[in-house]
Formats: sequence, C-alpha cells, structure tokens
Amino acid sequence: MLHTAQQLSRNIILSLVIITGCALMGCSLFDKRPSAHTQMAKINKQKVFFANYDNVWRAAHSVIKYPIAQENQDTGMIETEYIKGIDGWLPPDTPKPPSSGIRYKLIFTFAKGSTEGRESVRVTIDKKMEILRDFFSEPESITTDGLEEKILFYRIERELLIQDALKRAQ
Repeated sequence: MLHTAQQLSRNIILSLVIITGCALMGCSLFDKRPSAHTQMAKINKQKVFFANYDNVWRAAHSVIKYPIAQENQDTGMIETEYIKGIDGWLPPDTPKPPSSGIRYKLIFTFAKGSTEGRESVRVTIDKKMEILRDFFSEPESITTDGLEEKILFYRIERELLIQDALKRAQ
C-alpha cells in the first residue's frame, strides 16, 4: 500500500513538472519581439547617394529588370508590377525555387536633399511580399530578407560610378 502511494505521488509530481515546463516553453513560442532578421531588413531599406537626382533616377531605371506599373519622377516614385516568386530574384544559395504562391512588388521612393553642402538623394526600396494560399483567401504579407534590396542599392551605386567615370573620360 505504501509503495503504490509513493509511486502515485511521484507520478503526480512528474506530471506537474512536465505541465509546468510545457506551459513555460509554450508561452515563449508566442513572443512578438522582432527577430534580428526583421530588424536587418528594416535597416537595409534606405541608402543615400551623393549624386544628382536625375542621375540617380536613371541609374535606378537601368537596374530595375521588372515591368513598371507606375512611375512619377516629380513625386519620386517607381512601382513595379507584381512579380511571381519563381520569376523574381533568387539568392545564390537557394537550393530550390520558392513556392508558386509567392509574389512581390518593389516600390522605389526618391527624396532630394543636401548633406554637408553636397547634393544627395535618399532612395528607399520597399519590397511588398505576399503569399497566396488559395484562390479564395486574402493574400498574407510576409517579410523580406533584405538581400534583393541590398543588391539593387549596390547596382545603383555601380551605375552612378560608371556614369561619373564616363563623364570624366569625355
């Protein structure tokens, strides 16, 4: 009788420990703090170029390889059509193409300015990604990894350097 009572109390204590552990671990799964990946994507969305506004606009046009839905140079905005994930840019280390339900568009925003007496243009690239689960449900927004935006900034910078070198060579 004493043996079964000890075993029963051990089982109850073990059950309480397991339930408490699961409750504590389960709550941490719903932590809403932004990850380092999300914070990095927010940082990489803007870059300042020390160049003429028209030159930056032309450089951006030369690096955009997607169909443009709308643009307005006076307000400083370029928006691409939606691009399917399998037709868009893929990181070099991606072993397989993304889901066919993923689509995204790029929105470029240009702002003229002056930094330390030099003409400058701040370019913001906003990549709106969404996944279409099925025909009836609304698209679900997903976050970008920031790599394509970083590549586009690099390409714009290279185009500006090439334009500057050609101008000096003439």
